[in-house]
Amino acid sequence: MKVVRLLPSFATCLLALAACTPANVKPGARVPTALKAGQSWVVTRPVVAAQVLDTCSRDSPAKHADGIGGYWAPSRAQIDELESRLPQLQPAIAEPAQSGRQYVGFVSAGRQLIYINAFTLPDHQKINPAREAVRVCDGGAGFWGAVYDPRSGTFSDIARNGGF
Repeated sequence: MKVVRLLPSFATCLLALAACTPANVKPGARVPTALKAGQSWVVTRPVVAAQVLDTCSRDSPAKHADGIGGYWAPSRAQIDELESRLPQLQPAIAEPAQSGRQYVGFVSAGRQLIYINAFTLPDHQKINPAREAVRVCDGGAGFWGAVYDPRSGTFSDIARNGGF
């Protein structure tokens, strides 16, 4: 009798969990350090953050002598706010929300900023953007970067791998 009573509760829990899974996440996919499921990852390990900022085919804050004064971890609210503002990058970046994105919190001139490393990788790629830097030399306009200032809500230093 108890099993019959638990079964509907168990089924309800499973349905609730299934409803929380974002539609754009492949079944079984896990992003261990992601603050957000889907196409965006916050890089929190300083060594990986430094690799993300070590761009090959475009400018980044790391290419300037006083560009990086340290690293910090952006909050979920800051990333949600940044992502709600991605359309501001148009027309310089066509459909910025369609790119995979790594976010690195860094300090420059005493200000906490967020670097966006954006990329388009094939589905079969074995890189885990939550744990390793996505670094592509050349690659074209599908690879771009920008700096976001959470205090002002603005983007700057937009650069693509390839000409504008």
